[in-house]
Amino acid sequence: MKTFHQLLVEQFSVSQLGELKNHCFVFPTKRGGVFFKRALLAAHGESNFMLPAILSIEEFVQRMTGLTITDELTLLFHLFKIYQKKDSSLQFDDFYAWGKIILKDYDEIDRYMADAKKIYSALQNIKEIDHVFGYSDEFREIIARYRTLTEKQEKTKLLTEFLKIWKEVGAVYEQYQETLLQEEKAYGGMLYRNLASVLTQESFDHRYVHYHFCGFNALSKSEELIFDALVKSGKAQLYWDADSYYLQEKKEEAGNFLREYTAKWPKSLIFDARSLEVPKQVTLHSVSQNMAQAQLGARLVTELIDRGAKPEETAIVLADEKLLVPLLYAMPAQKHKINVTMGYPMRSTVVFDFVLSYLELMHKARQQEGEWVFHTFDLRPLLANPYAAVFHGGVSQEFSQWAVREKRTKVSQSELTRLIQSSQLSTLWQAEKSWEGLYKALKDYLTAVFYTFKEQNTALTDQEFIYFLLKSLNQLNDYLEGRTDFSLKLIKKIIQEHFRAVKIPFEGEPVQGIQIMGFLETRTLDFKQVVVLSANEGKLPTARNLNSYIPYGLRRVFGLPTFEEQDAIYAYHFKRLMQRAEQIHWVYDNTTEADSSGEKSRFILQQLKRYAPLSHYRVEEKNYEGWIPDAAETEVVEVQKSEEVMRLLGRFTTEAGQSKFLSPTSLTNYVTCPLKFYLKNVAGFKEQEDVEEDIDARNLGIVVHEVLEYLYRPWVGRSIGSEQIKLLKAQVEKQLIDSLHRNKIIQDHQQLTGRDLVTKEVMEQLIQKVLDLDMADAPFEVIGLEEDGYEQLVKVEGKGTVRISGTIDRIDEKDGVLRITDYKTGRVDFVPRGRSPKPDEEILELHFNEPKYKSGFQAYLYAVLVRPHVQKPIKVGITTLKSLREGTQWLKGGETLDDAEIEAFSERLQELVQEIYDVSVPFTQTDDLERCSYCEFTRVCKRG
Repeated sequence: MKTFHQLLVEQFSVSQLGELKNHCFVFPTKRGGVFFKRALLAAHGESNFMLPAILSIEEFVQRMTGLTITDELTLLFHLFKIYQKKDSSLQFDDFYAWGKIILKDYDEIDRYMADAKKIYSALQNIKEIDHVFGYSDEFREIIARYRTLTEKQEKTKLLTEFLKIWKEVGAVYEQYQETLLQEEKAYGGMLYRNLASVLTQESFDHRYVHYHFCGFNALSKSEELIFDALVKSGKAQLYWDADSYYLQEKKEEAGNFLREYTAKWPKSLIFDARSLEVPKQVTLHSVSQNMAQAQLGARLVTELIDRGAKPEETAIVLADEKLLVPLLYAMPAQKHKINVTMGYPMRSTVVFDFVLSYLELMHKARQQEGEWVFHTFDLRPLLANPYAAVFHGGVSQEFSQWAVREKRTKVSQSELTRLIQSSQLSTLWQAEKSWEGLYKALKDYLTAVFYTFKEQNTALTDQEFIYFLLKSLNQLNDYLEGRTDFSLKLIKKIIQEHFRAVKIPFEGEPVQGIQIMGFLETRTLDFKQVVVLSANEGKLPTARNLNSYIPYGLRRVFGLPTFEEQDAIYAYHFKRLMQRAEQIHWVYDNTTEADSSGEKSRFILQQLKRYAPLSHYRVEEKNYEGWIPDAAETEVVEVQKSEEVMRLLGRFTTEAGQSKFLSPTSLTNYVTCPLKFYLKNVAGFKEQEDVEEDIDARNLGIVVHEVLEYLYRPWVGRSIGSEQIKLLKAQVEKQLIDSLHRNKIIQDHQQLTGRDLVTKEVMEQLIQKVLDLDMADAPFEVIGLEEDGYEQLVKVEGKGTVRISGTIDRIDEKDGVLRITDYKTGRVDFVPRGRSPKPDEEILELHFNEPKYKSGFQAYLYAVLVRPHVQKPIKVGITTLKSLREGTQWLKGGETLDDAEIEAFSERLQELVQEIYDVSVPFTQTDDLERCSYCEFTRVCKRG
């Protein structure tokens, strides 16, 4: 196989090499020029000659005009200034998104030599017609796009603002051009239009004797005029790369442009690949989802290289750039060199996350007592970033453990500095809260990280990323310097929106290693082995989205590109890339999830149809289906009661000499799921503790219980009446605040705000309502509060005596009846008795088999624990904080529990304990999957 660049080099004999120093070779991409240079030196490396100028089309236009293309952010700032003069209330964050679209429209207008005045005059006329006769579907779509970008919801205001912007866009175009030229700045389209105009002048001073335009396809109008002027003046030669079948057959959209150009410039050279005459191996792979595509792509190229293919002759081409990061992770580390042409997305870098986390932290910081106070939840992403650990290993874990231990949701500058002993990190949160201060802190810290990596000769890729981001921040800082109208929130949004779209170019030798690129980067390049990922319809070609404020009809009239041209461009890139390849792998996603169509590209269908009659083409189709086990095949997770497990269970016996016991909650865990009981109560696995930013339901229950205990504690052993309870109501707020501090739910000097303040008010109201219920029920004698001295002992032969105990919220006595009350914050379900009361045996079994009746289970258990210590009748009730209107809900409708019932429950409880300690009964999963819905161990037992 001879590549396009080798064929190009063959056009020049050894005797012509000396003349090339005055020639200029122009390619669609910079990479194309690199491969041409390699081919030229490979063919004539032993000869002495000066290389010609080898430029990309962008470099060529800049060199010919003497101007450089200005970066997008600077262009947007200049455009914003002009719009702000027309609307002083306009803010940059409102402008940014639609400003990018207007800038893109301006660029296309100039590249295609369109008349801006006529376009925007026509736009204004269309707008006025639509305003009178109603809006067309296309106009509605444009307004909808604007609404999405600006996040505005009010229709009338939205339409008014949009029409005002559209009315000015034509006038702004001319002012914008003048402003940029005065400051010697330009966007790409300006330079193309300028060069196309000046080349028609006979007095143009050419820098080169001859020009060679190599491997182009779809030309803009300005490029066409540039080529035409140079060809007519005898100073240029054009070279096209094509295949005869799509060049000659008019139904082939891949040849649309080249058919026109070869007719217009008949003396141009066509390199015909004649690919249908050469044998090929073609394989179509159907896989499920992006990750599988990345894994398969990495495996395919690895296998190709292992079988002898040269890495530099092998390419992975991504129709969807989102696959780049998973592909890089899937590539075998250090096995083969790779070269990424398409650039790494800034948004996927550690340094980008670091900068955003830092700006978010500082933006949300609040001044308190002369220093900044930070939210724990804003600090965590910053400290969890790998760059934070460069100067303080384990800083994230240390801080998280401290925050959990101290239950801190906020931390001050001074506390943070004492807690984290790192001078480098301290500079970040001690910075002045202004862009100048934060920029300096970021620059100093990231520079220190960069040089640390450099000295250690590690993280070479990270060094590139940090360098590139600092360079981008420097450009932003140059513009923001001295400006006071840009808030931190706005600057963060600029960085977030603008930088996330930036691609970081990889440095390295571009002609070595496996090439990873997008379709546009493949222009003029040829590879023997090609793997195409995301070869789906909708990705290849890309979905039809012009992202423009100029309607389709006007684009057609004024010669601006539309989706028809876009489809033809992709058809050419795809079929040109295949024409010299010997082994081709197309991989597509067969699912219809997310943005996948689930269908192979129509370009593939076209090629398969064309290859079908060719006997020297081997075409295979492979389907990779993921295996999803049936529920019946799912492995059952269970724990046998080994010696070690029985040793752990032995801790709940009196013989162990420990204070451990089986609690009501642990026993209801067993009823719910024996495996959960083992994991949580025997093995001691716990969910990782965390600090709740708001006062959560768990804290609410703790505090309400504690306040009620503190209020009634002085009355233990005494009778209390409604007047005394009324006095207790006045103490609620103080006791509540004290409890919040004791439990470290709020810190000293912390002012409750937002949801926390609302939750505190809710707590206070709940406690007041409980006291109201007690006032209506008074008088009664308080017997005990948070009582934990009651226990039942169950003898298990050969294992010991098992202790069962728990904490009873409240015991009081009224009218000769001992009442046990349990406070609950969540939902409570009782066994329904219905019109025909259920037998006591049935009710008993429901408590031991249905977890939803766990509150009743615990209530009966408390009666079992207390019964041996009292002679009086017992009744047990549950006060549900969620339904205080119903008052305390008593078992058996408020009747006392007779001794037979309590004894029956005790006997059934002993059977349950015997089962728990039975070596032959393993701890198994529950069969009821609904019980797994809120279980913290679902992943452990493979149900999550």
